[in-house]
Amino acid sequence: MQHTAHDFLEEYFGTEDFQIEMLPKSGSARSNFIVHSNADRFILTVNGNLRENEAFLYFTGLFEEYNLNVPKVFAVSRDREMYLQEYLGTHTFSQIIAEEGHSPRVKELFLKSIDLLYRFQTCTEGVIDYSRTFEYEQYDELPIIHDLYYFKNFLADVLELPYHKSSLLIEFHQIAETVKNLKPRSLMIRDFQARNIMIDGDRISFIDYQSAMAGPAVYDLVSFIYQAKAAFPADWKKEAEDRFSGFYSEQISRTDFDTAVDYCKLMRYLQVLGAYGFRGLVQHKTHFLDSLPRGIENIHLFAEEWQEMHKYPELQGLIRQLADFDLNSAIGEINN
Repeated sequence: MQHTAHDFLEEYFGTEDFQIEMLPKSGSARSNFIVHSNADRFILTVNGNLRENEAFLYFTGLFEEYNLNVPKVFAVSRDREMYLQEYLGTHTFSQIIAEEGHSPRVKELFLKSIDLLYRFQTCTEGVIDYSRTFEYEQYDELPIIHDLYYFKNFLADVLELPYHKSSLLIEFHQIAETVKNLKPRSLMIRDFQARNIMIDGDRISFIDYQSAMAGPAVYDLVSFIYQAKAAFPADWKKEAEDRFSGFYSEQISRTDFDTAVDYCKLMRYLQVLGAYGFRGLVQHKTHFLDSLPRGIENIHLFAEEWQEMHKYPELQGLIRQLADFDLNSAIGEINN
């Protein structure tokens, strides 16, 4: 693979005078590298999943057409397994949050990111060919049920928490029926969070949007402002929700907007816990194990406060079990 990447880069640059530096891998199967050529830097992505690559390239071209801030793609290999893209700087928004905390600058970037998200949604309305998406065309029953099972299979079942199976699955389908009908609908980036936002001076750019689909407009808002690691202050979250509801005030009432936010919070919290369970408990990746307690705390606090949680008593009971569970002992037993 490295030899092929070298040939691809040599063909593009017309010289062997470049250096390749591998970036740390996250949860994805993709491999990313910084390429140094003279005084310039680029990002090389290597990925054998052609459908994922094609989705990324399609959305990149579309977003560029509407002058939305995403990395430019300079070259694609003949086998479509590699592409060379623009280097957007050294800092993700999550890194800036870690360095500065909740500073005035971070709040300004927080609000500007929300404004840019809305611009992505409105500029692409009615022009996206969702048949060219990676995994799902829209956030309907299939991906919703998948997210709920992700939580069940890789957290509840791995920890061997008891529950009534048919009751829980009936509740999952009830939740899916509500979520798939949430309004308004727009482009849904799916994994919209601070680590997928690049900051270079005053420029804010989005990356990792290859899993985008059609879905509830508030899903990405929720994914961003309620991400556990960023721990945005409550008044920032309220301001963000007020701002975003104002954007869509002609399409949806504030009551329906708040309902959509709550259901998307439920889905996002459960999906993230499933990811933590799979990457941490099954694949034994430390970062995800370390994130589990905060993720469990988030879903428990939400479930105790959400007025509609009583509609899903089996899921509510499962979440309460998680909150009382001796996670450290379970992790020790699994690792042994």
